[in-house]
Amino acid sequence: MNNRLTTLREKVGWTVAELADCVGVTRATITAIEDGSYDPSLFLAYDIAEALDESVSDLFPPVSRRVRLEELTERPWYVRIFFD
Repeated sequence: MNNRLTTLREKVGWTVAELADCVGVTRATITAIEDGSYDPSLFLAYDIAEALDESVSDLFPPVSRRVRLEELTERPWYVRIFFD
């Protein structure tokens, strides 16, 4: 999932550890969200957005369904079967 977390976090002047402490997760979780390898729950997304004084849609810009489907079809078949 594309996001603007790094940009918005740096705009506020927080480190990864400071944001993680604020929302009650580990630094590794914030780092994984920033690099796109982890999609946060809706509750965590709202907590992060509130901590940064932004909206969830500013933090995680919407992606069209067509683009999401194209990304899904690029995954190997076994990933689609077991992880979706």
